[in-house]
Amino acid sequence: MSATATPYHHGNLPADILQRAAQIIDTEGLDALTLRGIARDLGVSHAAPNRHFKNKAALLAALATDGWLKVADATLTAADATNSDDPAVRLNAMGRGFMRWALDNRALFRTILHPDVTRFADDKLKAAMQDFTAGVRVEIEAAQAQGRHARVALPILSLYTNAVPFGAAMLLINPLLSAEQPELDAYDEERLIEEVINLVVPL
Repeated sequence: MSATATPYHHGNLPADILQRAAQIIDTEGLDALTLRGIARDLGVSHAAPNRHFKNKAALLAALATDGWLKVADATLTAADATNSDDPAVRLNAMGRGFMRWALDNRALFRTILHPDVTRFADDKLKAAMQDFTAGVRVEIEAAQAQGRHARVALPILSLYTNAVPFGAAMLLINPLLSAEQPELDAYDEERLIEEVINLVVPL
């Protein structure tokens, strides 16, 4: 560690590096992201981040994986927390879990949507996301079998079911787009999430 660096006491350097990387990309843009700059911001030696991420590409790959796996976990955990076998109940909870995570982690959500971050997704992440997508689709198909949009082709229904919470979250966290809907400020976030998802998967 250099003489000017502050001893690191955060406890989980890789996680803090990823968090700071997301903040930089979200507020300053991808070009502003450097391992050296993150080291300076966190008060560690210039070499410290390289022990976990050998270069910027590796950092972006890890950031994409970390973000999307957290999205998947929040979505699936919300469904399991219902303790229900009813696919509509589980699907509704998935939508709410996804939106809740996106609104609670705005910088990371915006960051993992950045095309220059998304393109660093590795095979591990792609496989995990395929499993996640398949799991959601199972609930969509089961809910359809119970009568939810029974006549709609499953690929179209899957697109719609995923697009609404995803699109609503994007609109709400985009400062320019959300500014065009000031009336939404009157809504409690939990109520807003509930009402949006209840339109998609009525209970």
